[in-house]
Amino acid sequence: MASYLQVLKRKQFDLSERWIIKYNDDHSIREVKQIFNPTEYRRNGRSRELHNQEQLINILQKYHDKTRNA
Repeated sequence: MASYLQVLKRKQFDLSERWIIKYNDDHSIREVKQIFNPTEYRRNGRSRELHNQEQLINILQKYHDKTRNA
């Protein structure tokens, strides 16, 4: 089964789509969620930082490399 990181690298998503990353207390990635309507999401007072596809790939790749080498 392909990892989420591999899917992100292979597939081109809509340029307007964004993702948020949720972290555990120890700063490990707990969850990645795709946001289909970023404008509406930003209206929420507690919105998290939004990432485009390239940013998300970079974050997940760094996290993967860090956990792999640990």
